[in-house]
Amino acid sequence: MKRVAIIGGGIVGQFIAYYLSKYDYEITLIDDGPSMLPASAGNCGLITPSHIEPLNSFATLIQGLKWLGKRDAPLAIKPQLDPAFIKWFLSFIWNSRKSSVKKARNIRHQLLQTSWNLYSEYFSEENSKCGFQSKGLIYASTTASGNESLKREVDLLRSHDLSCELLTKESLLNLEPCLKTDVVGGSILHVDGWLRPDRLLTEIRSINAANGVKEIAGKVEDFIISKGNIEAAQIGKEELRANHFILAAGALSYQLGKKLDISLPMIPGKGYNLTFSSKLKDQPNYPIYMFEKKVVATPWEDGFRLGSTMEFTGFDLTLNPSRLEALRKASKDYLKTDIDQEDPVPWAGWRPMTSNSLPIIKQSEKHQNLFIATGHGMLGLSMAPATGQLVSSLVNKQYID
Repeated sequence: MKRVAIIGGGIVGQFIAYYLSKYDYEITLIDDGPSMLPASAGNCGLITPSHIEPLNSFATLIQGLKWLGKRDAPLAIKPQLDPAFIKWFLSFIWNSRKSSVKKARNIRHQLLQTSWNLYSEYFSEENSKCGFQSKGLIYASTTASGNESLKREVDLLRSHDLSCELLTKESLLNLEPCLKTDVVGGSILHVDGWLRPDRLLTEIRSINAANGVKEIAGKVEDFIISKGNIEAAQIGKEELRANHFILAAGALSYQLGKKLDISLPMIPGKGYNLTFSSKLKDQPNYPIYMFEKKVVATPWEDGFRLGSTMEFTGFDLTLNPSRLEALRKASKDYLKTDIDQEDPVPWAGWRPMTSNSLPIIKQSEKHQNLFIATGHGMLGLSMAPATGQLVSSLVNKQYID
């Protein structure tokens, strides 16, 4: 039986194991068990076929420069002389050209729609209990310029046959009464849904274990390489040997890639959230994206989460009080929900941000028995099933060939 080692126990690694387990492989999944929730569990739980637009744009760059030095800005870029960051930043600028944006948009659309369809199959076949709802995602705006931006986005999504509609102030408040009357309008993206990401991760891990996937806790320190192939991963004093290795460790894939003499075009983008352990009084019925503040509020049957923001500060998980306060302030600006009912648990985690807003899903050119699945940015949850199926196909194709 062929042995496959998957490095990374987040949602992408779990879906790779899920699809590979349908074939005759001995699968071992390696997870370093971080002390804080991984991005797979700490995100806002949105599954968003609507998020086809890449982050790359000259407007994003200009806005980021305007926000320099503003402690509570939705996007924070720490000026740094790190060669890897400079290279990434220059590549980000290059990939902000119209042709690159169009290419990225089309690929993201395909991956997101495929994942949505695969999620539907997964929820049905596995009788999932992760709280999935498919009512849509609401965008709310408090400015006329923000509302104009939403109109342009709705036009773009409709051009890709993605169901959505603009909402007047009246229709928005009727649909979501928890919003304050300061909103001037919004939109609803019918194609989107949400779930409890921590429960999905626990659930699929259990399913994989029942299907024979072995999971070990440990940190990959190095690799043993011979004649262009990886022979083993070194985990502490142990060696894990396999026929094939899959690198799916999120933002940490960059550091592991360096051990393999592979330079991945990605850097960590730190996101924050505040999680409430119980349902709050007057919390929203839908997830709400607060357009001007770039903050998401996600309601669950037994909880509530405020999250988002993007901070490029390297591999640093320090909780910045200003960023957490920005989440609170955004909620109080947009929502009637009293978030002082409960003390939330703060969190920060790294998103693997590529310079072209596309995930890296491929067979390595340097090591023929290595496959790479990382760089999903803020869409790891949304793209995980399609990534799992693609990587499974790549591994199977090599055996067939």
